Amino acid sequence: MLDIISYILSFFITIPIIASLLVYMISMIWERNKLKAVHKMVAWTTCFYIIAVSIMLTLIFGRSFTGIILIFLLTLLSLIIFIQWKTKRDVELRKAVRILWRISFLLFFFLYGCFMVVGIIKQLAA
Repeated sequence: MLDIISYILSFFITIPIIASLLVYMISMIWERNKLKAVHKMVAWTTCFYIIAVSIMLTLIFGRSFTGIILIFLLTLLSLIIFIQWKTKRDVELRKAVRILWRISFLLFFFLYGCFMVVGIIKQLAA
């Protein structure tokens, strides 16, 4: 049973777009609201994209970038909290984390696409 779960997680980390589509379709059936379905898709699949980009960076460049990714995410969260503090004088950590998660989805979704193209070109050139 544990093997099946690890295979499913590995598959979704390798191809997170399928996980996104699956979560979106399930959310559409459950919620019947496109906007809520998109928000659930972003919330549930961002982690897959972050891990996939980290693995792709390791495969393309031959070294781990996990620490740099974590520092980048913490810096981005600090920036979001600072902007919240400057504009509203009241920091809402839950809202800041939600904004970070959505920005991370957009960024890592874009990076996943770019690194997929780079990886394909690198394999074709070799």
